[in-house]
Amino acid sequence: MNTRMTASLAGGIISALFALAAVRGLPFGGVLFWLAPLPLYAVAFGWGAAAAGAACGVGALVTIVSGGPAATGAFVLLFGLPAVLFSGLAMRGAATPSLGVPFALLALWPAAMLLAAEFALADQPGGLSGALTRVVEEALARMGATPEIGTAELVATVVRIKPLAFAIWFAIVTVANASAAQTFMLRRGLLAVPPVRWSVATLPLWYAPVAVVPALLAGFAGGEAGFVASSLAMMLAVPLVLQGLAVVHVVTVGQKARSLLLGLAYVGLAIFLLPVGLALAGLGLAEFVLNLRRRALTRGPRPGQSPPED
Repeated sequence: MNTRMTASLAGGIISALFALAAVRGLPFGGVLFWLAPLPLYAVAFGWGAAAAGAACGVGALVTIVSGGPAATGAFVLLFGLPAVLFSGLAMRGAATPSLGVPFALLALWPAAMLLAAEFALADQPGGLSGALTRVVEEALARMGATPEIGTAELVATVVRIKPLAFAIWFAIVTVANASAAQTFMLRRGLLAVPPVRWSVATLPLWYAPVAVVPALLAGFAGGEAGFVASSLAMMLAVPLVLQGLAVVHVVTVGQKARSLLLGLAYVGLAIFLLPVGLALAGLGLAEFVLNLRRRALTRGPRPGQSPPED
């Protein structure tokens, strides 16, 4: 058995066990669930997307035996296929990985899952939003919430932000695990491609209209169509926010208050998600036209200062 086959087997088994830890309710299972993509990306960065595909297949076999079809579907859709697709697109036919399309897929993948769920639940009362409403109502009822006046508004708010919360979770898990896997493989001399930083990733130009159109439609559509349009608009804004953060990282290089500015950006985003997120998404859109990072990199650091590593 060669090294590539061994890595695929080990990566797939470990990734599946991490995912099953949450399904089985094991201690720290929730934490391990967040780390499930890490072995898959490590295999991809060390031995290529084909090896990651083999690891995904191994993980699927483990989860279907130990967790059933539902666990397998979650593993493949949330971790397996994204790891194979993202790494394959990043490393295809180039000496240096290209993060443009994988960057866009951070939102396009969960958006596709949203549309698939909407299609699958089309025959249910209220479609996807109706199904989410019933789930949230049942969850509140189990927590002892009474059907008071404010409950309906709370349910509606939770249902509206559910797609955005899922998109944010998916982006954080994907970026964090891919970055950790790259660092892990680099330190052990197993990285098959040059390392890259997310702060230099640029969304493809075609992504701008793809993200803007649902936002425009959300202002005119109502009912279930309006819910889908607004959900897609929020989900597709996530990479724009990340691109805006990347701009902040690059343009503040060499400034004395850089740490403070970055801290304010992240704290503001965590506390005031909507206004700060919209501002960063606007900055991400402006990057398409103004090339702010390229200008900052061309300018370079100030005399006597060296750019810190992100």
